[in-house]
Amino acid sequence: MSKLEKIECETIVNWNKEEPFAVVYTRDKEVMKKLDQMCSRYPEIYELTKETDLDKYYQIPKGYVRFHNPAQNSGKARKNASDRMKELNRKRWNNSKTD
Repeated sequence: MSKLEKIECETIVNWNKEEPFAVVYTRDKEVMKKLDQMCSRYPEIYELTKETDLDKYYQIPKGYVRFHNPAQNSGKARKNASDRMKELNRKRWNNSKTD
């Protein structure tokens, strides 16, 4: 495989409303490695459809492509969730002592 510049290591996900699957095109070796592993583990779901010495095409169900709300994954959101859980555990602990 030829050496690519970082700017050339792209990944493109493409789908339409008609087909039940998405096509993932990539030149990124890390993405290829992950998708190759998924193809090995789940061949009925992930499929390598084409490859050259520079890139690969995969077919995956559209439902496996995710978009996340950044607020749900932020450090602040994680800390708030952790604080809420600590408070719940503290209340449970105090209630169990009085029972």
